[in-house]
Amino acid sequence: MQNFKPRALICALTAVGAFGAVSAGSVFAQTAPAPKAEKIEVTGSNIKRIESEGSAPITIITAEEIRQSGKQTLTELLRELPFNATGGLTELSGSSSFSAGAASVSLRGLGSTATLVLVNGRRIAPFSSVDPNFGQSGVVNLNALPLDVIERIEILKDGASAIYGSEAVAGVVNIILRKDYKGGQVGANVTQNQEGLYKTRTGVATLGFGDLAKDKYNVFFNVEAYKQDRVMVRQADKFLNRQEFRDNGFTWVATSAFSPNITYITNGTGATAPAAGPNCPASNVISATIFLGVPGTQCLYDQFQNVPWVPDVKRASAFSRGTIDITATTSVFAELNYTDQKTLYPGGASTAGQGSTSPTVNGLNGTVQFPPTALAVGHPNNPFTIPVLARVRFDGVGPRDTELVNKSMRALVGVKSVIGTWDVESAFLYDKNTIDWTTYNQLRYDMVVRAFGANGYNFNNPNGGGVTADMVRINLLDKGESKYSIWDVKASSEIGKLAGGAAVLALGAEYRKETRIFTPDRNTLNGNSFQLGAGSADGTRNVTSTYAEFVLPVLKNVEVQLAGRIDKYSDYGNSRTPKIAASWAALSTLKLRGSYATGFRAPSLSEISKSSVTSFTTVNDPLRCRPASAPTATAGCNQSIGSLLQANPDLQPEKAKTHSAGFVWEPTTDTNLSVDYWSITRKNEVSLISATDILANEGSTNPLYANRIIRDRTALNLGVPIPNDPGTLVYIRRGFQNNGETTVRGFDVDARYRIALGSAGRLTLAVTATRYTDNRGSGISGDPQISNLGFLNSPLWRGNVRGTWQVGDWTSTGIVNYVGGFKSYFNPESLTAAGATLARNCGDPAGSASFATYLGRCAVKEYVTVDLGTEYRGFKNWRINATIRNIANERPSFDPRNRPMNLNWYQPQGMNFILGARYSWN
Repeated sequence: MQNFKPRALICALTAVGAFGAVSAGSVFAQTAPAPKAEKIEVTGSNIKRIESEGSAPITIITAEEIRQSGKQTLTELLRELPFNATGGLTELSGSSSFSAGAASVSLRGLGSTATLVLVNGRRIAPFSSVDPNFGQSGVVNLNALPLDVIERIEILKDGASAIYGSEAVAGVVNIILRKDYKGGQVGANVTQNQEGLYKTRTGVATLGFGDLAKDKYNVFFNVEAYKQDRVMVRQADKFLNRQEFRDNGFTWVATSAFSPNITYITNGTGATAPAAGPNCPASNVISATIFLGVPGTQCLYDQFQNVPWVPDVKRASAFSRGTIDITATTSVFAELNYTDQKTLYPGGASTAGQGSTSPTVNGLNGTVQFPPTALAVGHPNNPFTIPVLARVRFDGVGPRDTELVNKSMRALVGVKSVIGTWDVESAFLYDKNTIDWTTYNQLRYDMVVRAFGANGYNFNNPNGGGVTADMVRINLLDKGESKYSIWDVKASSEIGKLAGGAAVLALGAEYRKETRIFTPDRNTLNGNSFQLGAGSADGTRNVTSTYAEFVLPVLKNVEVQLAGRIDKYSDYGNSRTPKIAASWAALSTLKLRGSYATGFRAPSLSEISKSSVTSFTTVNDPLRCRPASAPTATAGCNQSIGSLLQANPDLQPEKAKTHSAGFVWEPTTDTNLSVDYWSITRKNEVSLISATDILANEGSTNPLYANRIIRDRTALNLGVPIPNDPGTLVYIRRGFQNNGETTVRGFDVDARYRIALGSAGRLTLAVTATRYTDNRGSGISGDPQISNLGFLNSPLWRGNVRGTWQVGDWTSTGIVNYVGGFKSYFNPESLTAAGATLARNCGDPAGSASFATYLGRCAVKEYVTVDLGTEYRGFKNWRINATIRNIANERPSFDPRNRPMNLNWYQPQGMNFILGARYSWN
């Protein structure tokens, strides 16, 4: 692990010396306490067994470790796993995301839908919004799951489609909730950073009755409340990377070219002559060359003054479970979980005019309506006698805030019994996720058209023109619903003896009905919501699954696991997935293990059923942005256009092959090392046809690209003369296809060393890391794969070094978190010749304002943070904990492609304090 810097280890050891460390099973460690004799069901198998057995690499995070970590949400906890990578969601994604308000995990960076998230081994209904982006179409919202009732989290890091089914290509996150609780407890946590920002408050209470061993029943209830305060970008400006963007020439990072004080693009003769309006503050007037490439002035606007960095979040959840032993071998159980979350994203006022060319789409008839760009003669803000192109912002209408109310309800009723030699369990599950998505102060399309006309909207006096702010304003409500109804049965039994012991067979069957409905506001659907995308979905399907699993101890020191699964989907057909795994105890201190499996991901209902999304994308039009006929023309550069994203009923499932091989070496009872190599190749990937590929193949008769582009040849040419102008690009029809292939490979390393200190307690040191050795892909089937390793958002290393010191009533922690650096650009092999030259030179000698300009910042630096914490249990019935995260207040590494910081790897709080207390009684 040569890329781990010595200072990281020094920091870890210093932390241990000052504050100690957690327990032997510190956060994210692979194993926790000494294995118990009773048999439990472990993720990766439906067969109950002693926890330390098995051939699959599993990470276990206990409830104790979750509390000691200081993490306040599941998302925060799982995103910092070394084997989690890009492709997940976070609340910081903001209101512009189709999945705003949701949070998810993405093992191996293969997207959220390649990671199967379970609760007690059973599925969860996906987030009910419709997100067309790759890897998010069926995402499970981690925010809907309670944190306080988690007993442990088991993470299987190899493919498990043969045992669990679709979405398990990259692995499984199985969240195990408490089965019983007797007594009561109350607790609270508060967090904030050193500037008083990023405040969260959490309160929990649990109450349980009955002893299963004595009373033959147990019932317990848990409630949890969470509140997160809003942080605006302007409040966090000192810690974020906005100044670095300014220093490196990205002068537009904190400004918008659209201002309520108007920028005129043309003058009274119709010539291009940018000029800031007379009411523009002097500090906001800058040269027009930065944005428009021509002499003149323009009025800028700090759009970040209304942009949230962290949204307001209020979440309340309730969980209850009851168990009754009917006989010595039969019990019935029931669970009920309800979560209500409200997320509010403040936003900036809407913009319009020249340069805002995205059309408004009528989803009912598929027509597009082009936005107005010129103030008509007689408009209150047009001083000329001819129409004038202008850029404007409707500040008077108000900020376009987004409020999301996400509710989830999960109800489970089941029975466990022993029938002969068979352990049998069967249950019925109903899981429902709903969302009410409200957008405030949106613009009406018909009123925007009138607003640009004679006697229209006065931008200097919003209520003084013929069209007022109240006439333009509209509030929109989109509603979504996602439901699972599942019945399952599974059974396991010993079926005979082999040389190494008892052979065990598990059988199971599941019937699942899935429903996905998303209905946009009528005004959005019929095209009367100005330049706002709309998602819609209406689909249902049935899935029937059967599986079998064998655990065969063929020799005393050799165990083989065989598994197979058949899934039948009502909308596309069948999938068959096998798996084989084996372990060999070559020595009493050394176990070798490995696995091979095929996997699949069924297309989600939003990808395959009656579903579509209208959205906007930014492209460089190859016919208008520096075309060969006019290389200085920039009319179509960085242009925002409309995009219709359509479901495809002919989609087939993604297919994958996974391999793993490794060893566990335990030379002493206090020393443990495991190293596992893993490889995942995914083909037939479901993804949207690239807008860039469509533009590059304009005019092609290939059905993949034909008839997907709409241009407006009557639109004003923005004052840029282009010979043989093809017309303004306004709209692209895109759809889901089975295209492309991705391969990711690497090593997971877990090492632990325990030291007995006598009266000074016990010290544990641990290292957990993931090293990527390959990360490559191709967007189109048959194209050569291009390596991303070490380039944009693909560091080679991620890991943490942890120390634990337990002495008396104190348990203290010291953790160093490490994210490796990477180049801030794509692999030059994936770029055009000109782009590859710029990337290799890491600069833009021509001074282009293109987003691909790196201006000398070629690399994103490594990022190292240190967390310290302690817990005290010396007061009767009390546990008091304190944690300081990022104690050195390390700022995120500057990344020129992610403004103001890269959310894939870094947290924005800086030094962050967590205080908590818990009181319990029997």
